[in-house]
Amino acid sequence: MHKLLDGDSEAVRRWFAAGMLANVTTVLALADVDEPWARTLAGT
Repeated sequence: MHKLLDGDSEAVRRWFAAGMLANVTTVLALADVDEPWARTLAGT
């Protein structure tokens, strides 16, 4: 991954963070939670 992102360590961290956030929001079904914090995390 580091090579694909031109050796940019910060980009690698952001890529993994975005992937983990997507997994967590899906597993917790945050799209179905009507709370401001859940909408923020789910991006809705």
